[in-house]
Amino acid sequence: MPPPEPGDVINYIYLFAHEAAAGRDEGVKERPVLVIASDAMGVAVVPITTKGEARSSRSDRIPDPVARAMGLPRAGESHVVVNDVNDFDWRGHDVIDLKTGSFLYGRCPPTYFQKIVRAVQASAALITDRR
Repeated sequence: MPPPEPGDVINYIYLFAHEAAAGRDEGVKERPVLVIASDAMGVAVVPITTKGEARSSRSDRIPDPVARAMGLPRAGESHVVVNDVNDFDWRGHDVIDLKTGSFLYGRCPPTYFQKIVRAVQASAALITDRR
């Protein structure tokens, strides 16, 4: 199965950097994540949360129309965390299929995707290597 494309929103058990620093090797729950880079071997993703900023995270509130286009279940409450990245081999065991049988929620509109990529690059993001 080929990896998702940058801009895809997939279902994944995300491991935050503060959780990894505390010794965890698995995330707490599955959540939508935005694919910011991918190639034949691996994928880099940033988490989407409905709780806004988590701990020392920087986040960007996703506008409602963008969230709906991304297929997010709680459009009015979603944020992308831009300073925390997971990098993992494709297809890792933490990619979870939704009830639809696919791991894909939807796609991020290109203009908003570029905004998030720039924010991640500017944030000196903490990268958790899960390879």
